[in-house]
Amino acid sequence: MNIGQGSKIRVLREADLRKLLDVPTAIEIIERTYKEYGLNESHTLSNPPALYGGKGGLNDARYKVKGATLFNENVTGIRLISDLPVGLGFESYHLLLVYDDKSAAPLGLLDETWLHRFRTALTGVVACKYLAKSNSKIVALLGAGEIAKQLFPALEANFNFQEIRVVARRYENAKRFCKIIGERITAEMKALENAKVAVKDADIIITLTLADKPVVGPGLLSSGSFLCSMGETEEVEFEVLSEIDRFIVDEFEYATSLGDISQWIKSGSTTRDKVKKKVNGHIGQIIGGLIPGRQNDTERIFAIIQGMAICDLALANYALRKASEEGVGEIISIFNRV
Repeated sequence: MNIGQGSKIRVLREADLRKLLDVPTAIEIIERTYKEYGLNESHTLSNPPALYGGKGGLNDARYKVKGATLFNENVTGIRLISDLPVGLGFESYHLLLVYDDKSAAPLGLLDETWLHRFRTALTGVVACKYLAKSNSKIVALLGAGEIAKQLFPALEANFNFQEIRVVARRYENAKRFCKIIGERITAEMKALENAKVAVKDADIIITLTLADKPVVGPGLLSSGSFLCSMGETEEVEFEVLSEIDRFIVDEFEYATSLGDISQWIKSGSTTRDKVKKKVNGHIGQIIGGLIPGRQNDTERIFAIIQGMAICDLALANYALRKASEEGVGEIISIFNRV
C-alpha cells in the first residue's frame, strides 16, 4: 500500500474524507471492527485508554489523547483531540496520525473533526441496529449538536420510524435541527422542550448532550425501550440501572473515565467493581455472536456507547487506502533527515 513514503505522508482533510467515505461502507467497517473486537484479540488500546491535558475551563482548551493498534491491518493510530468551550458547545480540532506497524513510519495525517462526529454517530446507529426493537417507531433524541446531525439518515435506514422527538438545551436549536434533518428523512420531526415528555413511550432514546445534570431519570423508560448514552457527562441517573434488564458498554475502562459510569463512581453512588458486575457484555461480543443481542420486545436495554479508537482507526485506514488508489489528498514531507 503506497500511502506513506518514508519521510512523506498523505494528508486528508474533511472534504477528502467526505468523498472517500459513505454511510453503508462506514457501517460495514464499524460492524466488522466491533465483531473482530468481540471474537479475538484483534487490537490493543493505549494504556491508559485516554490521557487528558489543559485547564479545560470556560475559556481554556482541554486536550485528550487516545491510541489504538489494529493487528489485522498492521496500523496504529494516535488521536489528539483539542476542544475549547464556546457558548454551549466547543470549538474542536481533532487530528489522527496513522502509522505503519511494519516500518514504524507515519502513513497519514487526518483532520478528524468531521470523521470523529461521523464515526461516533454511526457507532450509535450500529448499537441501535442490534439492541433496539426492529419495529421501533418513536425516537427521543436528547441533544442536537454536530454529532446528532450525523445520525440521519443512517438511523432511519434501519427502521420504519413514525416520529423523532428532539430536545436541545435551547428550544430554538431543537427547532432548527428538526428543520434541517426533516429535509433528509421521512419520519415526522418534533422539537420539544421537556426531556421527560420526549422519553415517554419512546422506543429508542439517544443522549448526546453536554448536560450539567442527568436528562434521563428513573421511571421514564417504557417496556422494550433502548437507551443509548453517548455523552461525556452524567446523562442518566444511577437509579435507572436498577430498572433495566440488560446493561451493555463498548469499552468499560474508558467508560470509567468519562460519562455516566465515571460520574456515578465519583459521586459515591457505586464503585467500579459493583458497576462492572452489572455489565452484561460489550458491543463487540454481541456483534460477534458471543452473547445475545435483544431477545424480546419487552427488554429494557441500556448501553453506554462512547466510541472506541479502533473504529476511528479502521475508518481512517480504509480512507487512506482508497485515497492512495484514487490519488486523493496531499503528499507532504515531515522529516528532513540527511
